[in-house]
Amino acid sequence: MMCAHFTKNLIGFFTLMTLISCNDKKQEFISLDHMTFTNSYYKNDIKISFYVLIANPTTDDLELKNTIAKYVSGRLGSNKFLKNTKVSSFNFVFYEKTANTSYFIKNIESHDALNTNEISNYKEDYIANYYVVKCNGGSTDKLYLFDRTEEIISNNCK
Repeated sequence: MMCAHFTKNLIGFFTLMTLISCNDKKQEFISLDHMTFTNSYYKNDIKISFYVLIANPTTDDLELKNTIAKYVSGRLGSNKFLKNTKVSSFNFVFYEKTANTSYFIKNIESHDALNTNEISNYKEDYIANYYVVKCNGGSTDKLYLFDRTEEIISNNCK
């Protein structure tokens, strides 16, 4: 009798733990490559901006900073623009993936007279900017998380 009760409790415990672990949603970065744009106000000063959605962003600021920095490092490590000497900076703009921002996964921003739908309109979904400025022999990486002051992540300029 006691063994059956213990077995029921054990099965119940494992079922509960399985259900709880299923609710843990993994953080995911979704690049909006079709919204990447280049500003070239000056001939040798090209700035490239990338937009990225984060599904299920962590609420831990330190972990969020680390995962954003790792994401940017991975993107720039394989980016042909990094080697282009005319490119002076990169700006990664991160938004949370919500019902509002999910629109931009398959659509670009619209700026016509009847309908203006820009991702910047969804300020409540804004997470961060990660700004990389190239310099002699390296770069400076800055993070603007939410509405906090800038934080220099790395500076290896000479």
